[in-house]
Amino acid sequence: MKLYLDTSAIFKAFHNEQGTGTVIKLLSQQNVSVWISELTKIEFKSALYRRFNNKQISEENLQIAFTGFNDYLINISAVPLNTITLSEAENVFLKFHNSGLRTLDALQLATYMLLSDKELHFVSADDKLCQIIEMTGNKAINPISYNFPDIK
Repeated sequence: MKLYLDTSAIFKAFHNEQGTGTVIKLLSQQNVSVWISELTKIEFKSALYRRFNNKQISEENLQIAFTGFNDYLINISAVPLNTITLSEAENVFLKFHNSGLRTLDALQLATYMLLSDKELHFVSADDKLCQIIEMTGNKAINPISYNFPDIK
C-alpha cells in the first residue's frame, strides 16, 4: 500500500488520540510506502509544542514523540517544498477555496498531487480535506472513520 500522510495523520502515530490505532495499522502493513511533505516536519513540531504548552503532554512524552518521529523519518520519503509545489498549491487553493481549503492544506494537497500516483492514498484526519481529495478523483483515508474489515 502507498500512503501520503498529512500532519494530522502522522501525528497520530506518535501521540495517542482518536485514530491512532488505524494509523498504526496502516503503517504496519507489509510493503507499505510512506510519503510526507517537508512541511509536515515543522507542523508536527508545532502540534507537539501546542499540546505541551497547553499541558496536555509531559516534557518526557514530548521528547519521546520527537525522538520517535525523527527516527521514523529515515523510513519514509519527505517531498521537498519548491517553486513547483508552491505554484500547484496556489492552483489548488484557487480551485477549492470555496470548499474550505486552507493554505497549509493546499500545500499538502499540492505535494500529494505532484506525486502523480493513482495508487497513493491520502491519509488525513481532516474530513474537509478528505472530501476535497476525493473531489480530485483520488483516494482518501480518514483514520478516525476508516475500518479494516480484513485486518485484525
